[in-house]
Amino acid sequence: LKSRPGANVNSNGPITGIAQYRGMYGDRVAVTVDNHGMVTGGPNAMDAPLSYVSPMITEALVVERGIASVSSAPESIGGHVDARLARGDFGAQEFGLSGFVGSRYSNNGNLNMSAGRLTLSNSSHRISAIAELDSGQNISTPAGEIRPSLLDRRRYDVSYSYANGDNHVVVYAGKLDTDESGTPTLPMDIRYIDTDLFGSHFQYAVTPTFSIEGRASASDVEHLMDNFGLRSAPPEMRQRQTVATGEGQTLALAGRLDLERSTLRFGIARTDAEHDAVITNPNDSMFRVVNFSDVERDLTSMFGEWLLDRNSRAFELGVSLKRVTTGAGEVGAMGMMSPAVTALSDAFNNADRSLSFDDLDAVAKYRYRASNDLEWSFEVARKSRAPSYQELYLWLPMQATGGLADGRTYIGDLNLDSEHSNELSVGFSSSYARLDISPQLFYKQIDGFIQGAPSDNSGANMVAMMMGGQPALQFSNTDAEIWGLDLVWSLRMSERLSIDGVATYTRGRRTDVSDNLYRLVPFNARVGVRYANESWDFNTEVVAYGSQKDVAAYNDEQQTSGYEIVNAAVAWMPSPSIRVEA
Repeated sequence: LKSRPGANVNSNGPITGIAQYRGMYGDRVAVTVDNHGMVTGGPNAMDAPLSYVSPMITEALVVERGIASVSSAPESIGGHVDARLARGDFGAQEFGLSGFVGSRYSNNGNLNMSAGRLTLSNSSHRISAIAELDSGQNISTPAGEIRPSLLDRRRYDVSYSYANGDNHVVVYAGKLDTDESGTPTLPMDIRYIDTDLFGSHFQYAVTPTFSIEGRASASDVEHLMDNFGLRSAPPEMRQRQTVATGEGQTLALAGRLDLERSTLRFGIARTDAEHDAVITNPNDSMFRVVNFSDVERDLTSMFGEWLLDRNSRAFELGVSLKRVTTGAGEVGAMGMMSPAVTALSDAFNNADRSLSFDDLDAVAKYRYRASNDLEWSFEVARKSRAPSYQELYLWLPMQATGGLADGRTYIGDLNLDSEHSNELSVGFSSSYARLDISPQLFYKQIDGFIQGAPSDNSGANMVAMMMGGQPALQFSNTDAEIWGLDLVWSLRMSERLSIDGVATYTRGRRTDVSDNLYRLVPFNARVGVRYANESWDFNTEVVAYGSQKDVAAYNDEQQTSGYEIVNAAVAWMPSPSIRVEA
């Protein structure tokens, strides 16, 4: 993901990577797998959507550059990323077997990654089974060992596909089995994540000009985390473990109508999600905190999109209507002898927890091909996002914040409004001689941007001071703006030698007070050189990150220094079926 312009990862552990795109991250970026939305289980995003796609079985990681179309994902205020599993290809007329087996090793942390695929297919039918097994120990750095940073993950997928011309069907079942894996920036580590995945997709051409497609998926997650098994254990009275569960179902139906010079797309979608989380102390059977109880977040959306292509000009206009409804059951705490905790739970339980958010997104795109070598792009949009369940229903000061990893405790706010972002993106793509270059400028003005602000809840502050020594932050609607530039380029020196690069600059700040936005990636750039022939492929690159001095004061974000990394890789292909990499 880091090799795409504008994109990066907020890493909280070796498998806990949260996608960031043009200054937005977490739930703001729609991450799909084979265009299926993901409902995860962890309130701190330990099983972020990217953790469901192991690298060696991923066919492609597609970042929709610029503003995401309304047809891409219902909630995409921060962009859209789609990971596509490598399930193999359809074959010839007769059935045949194909597949691959591969393994990678790194001595830093004894990281082992092994994957394989077996596909039985002909021109119409495909049965595929894929698997990847990843394991590793703690990683070492010049500053010392990162503890805990071990990982243990297994990912499986079996599928059946049918294709007949423009018609196709895919049915799959998958499993993510994660055992002891570290998340050193978070207050707890993964003891296990057990996820079952099911889904299907079809596309059917009703007439030569009208087709429909549908998607359905379901996930069931059980997640155990603790603060004593993989790291230095605190005193017994402060040891905690959390069992979190998540269940989700998605259903989408869309149509496409090809007109003489334009195309209409339209569709409806529904996502239902349920979450629970209970905190206990294994040394004290009387300690029990119901962190999230019977939480529901349901999204219903419909969209319409019109695309027009007229010679050197292309237009796209899209509108999406969305309704998010949320609810939560009663909460409580045992074993915490504090009147403030009781007051917080009583206030939450007595409040109206059934909420709804109605929003409208609109996107307009215009592309102008000035010549065969130059194309301009102009995009404007108004995007929205309803609050997450953590931002609404976190009743007791906790660090269950969707992976913010700032060390502060937060509480939610039942009175939050949706975020609304007015966006602009302008750029061009040019091919001149052997040089291809594509820069884009972007700007976002976000009304109601949700982030932590000092809480004026005296009870919450009392509990937060007792638990962590700092007052609580409360998720609040603020105002913000984000702007920057990203660039991708390549230079073909010869048929076998090429140079390419990516650069990203992002800046974000609050506009209602004088402060910067939290955890934005600093200026970074990558330059790579590749030489390839029939049997060999040599790659080397320099990756550089600048210092980050524009940090958020509200949560005591620390400034960071810049750094550079040099990577080198070589691949040898002695035959079409064998590839050896180092």
